[in-house]
This record gives sequence, C-alpha cells and structure tokens, in this order.
Amino acid sequence: MEIGFLGLGIMGKAMSMNLLKHGFKVTVWNRTLSKCDELVEHGASIAETPSAVINKCRFTIGMLSDPVAALSVVFDKDGVLDAIGNGKGYIDMSTVDAETSSKISEAITSKGGVFLESPVSGSKKPAEDGQLVILAAGDKALYEEIIPAFDVLGKKSFYLGHVGNGAKMKLVVNMIMGSMMNAFSEGLELAGKSELDPSTLLDVLSLGAIANPMFAGKGPAMLQSNYSPAFPLKHQQKDMRLALALGDENSVSMPIAAASNEAFKKARGMGLGDLDFSAVFEAVKSRKH
Repeated sequence: MEIGFLGLGIMGKAMSMNLLKHGFKVTVWNRTLSKCDELVEHGASIAETPSAVINKCRFTIGMLSDPVAALSVVFDKDGVLDAIGNGKGYIDMSTVDAETSSKISEAITSKGGVFLESPVSGSKKPAEDGQLVILAAGDKALYEEIIPAFDVLGKKSFYLGHVGNGAKMKLVVNMIMGSMMNAFSEGLELAGKSELDPSTLLDVLSLGAIANPMFAGKGPAMLQSNYSPAFPLKHQQKDMRLALALGDENSVSMPIAAASNEAFKKARGMGLGDLDFSAVFEAVKSRKH
C-alpha cells in the first residue's frame, strides 16, 4: 500500500517513519521541504506540492498543526483539492474543530473524493512507538481500507460515525488533559512550598487511584525544568480554546477548562509556546504567592 503524507512536524515525521519501517511506500510533502530529508534516507519519496502527493497516492494522510494549516493544505493553490477525485481518499489526522473538518469533508466529497477525519490521542513517544489512539469519523469504507496503516500507527482505532465526531472527541480528551496538567502543576508547587519533597509526591500519586502515565512520564522532567517538546504548549492552548468554543456551542459551563486555558495563555505570553505543554508549570511557579 502506498500512502501520501502531508506535514512532517513532531507527529507527522514519527508517523511517516513508522509506516516506512512497516513496509509501506510513503510519499511525503512538507512546507519546509528539508524536513523530508531524513525520511528520504529511509526510503520515502518527496513531492513538491500537496496536489502532487494526491496525484501519486490513492490514500493521503494530513497531519497539520492547526485549523489554518489544515485548511491551507486543502484549499490553497496546488493543494489537495486540485488533485482529489474519484478513487482518492484523504485522511486528516490533525487536531481541528468540527467546523474545519466539515468544511474539508464537503470540499473533498464535492470533487468525488472520500474523506476521513482521524485525529489522534498521544504525543511524540506514542507516535514513534505506534501506540496512538485514533479517533476516526467519516467515510466508513475508507476507514476499513486504511485500517492496515492505522494498525501500524496506533494501538486502537475508534470509528465514531459522521464527520465532526472525531474532532469533538479529540478536543474533549485534550481539554481534560490540559486541565489535569494544571492541577498537577499546582500540586507540585504546593508540595514544594509546603516543605515537602515533590518527588515523594510523584511516588505517592503513582500508587493511588489517580496514577496515570502523564504524571509518571512528565513529573520527573518538570521537576528538572526539562520541557523538551513532545506536544508543544501552543498546540495545547489552541486545543483548550477550541474545546471552550465547543462548550459555548453546547451551553456547557467549563470553569476549570477556562482557568486552565488562561494558564496556558500566560505561559505562551512568557515565551514558552514551543516547549512541551508541561511548561505551564513555569506559569504556575511565577504566580505571586
């Protein structure tokens, strides 16, 4: 199976590499073409434009940073829409809002193509290890055809029905994750200021009902002020903003998520946007005591 891949950021690069390692032929495109070099060394082909990728491949995956980038790759000159047609499938694995997904879906199906939104839960390490959770919605036949690739990229795929449901599920998941990271950061700071050892707090948490991989994985690095980006803070804040908009649409009051969003915004204002989202800890530590 040959797969096209648009977008080689932290996630896209790891996912493309996984497909290559498992014997898929992969043709890649990235706005900065030099980001393709390492993948070419592992057997990938390069295309100059998104439309050239679509022309070459029956299935193309997009993994873009935000709704603006996801729309640009589809609608701009030499984009997906210029080449999509009968027999071609486009799978957008970016994290966007349901409205963006629907707009892309309508444009692609109007040209005879088929569309699947498939945002993922997981960051750099799960992407490298093929342990993502894939939240797919849209064309069921395309979902079934692309499953061999999904089985390489993820540990579990969910088919959630019509376009928009994948986007909404991903935003709910990331809203919970962002809110938890803020509570965790406040807990680490409270322990330290209370003359407790925050690393002992990590041990205590790991043995209780709220033990989870995020606390275990991020905690020790946070205590060392190490925020090497697995999931950049600017993207987490974007997801909080989109989740709050979804709350507005559905009249759901979300004061905890709203406060967490403010903390991520503060961290971005401190210049931490390109660091890991756990760098919100620095915004918590900078509050006046």
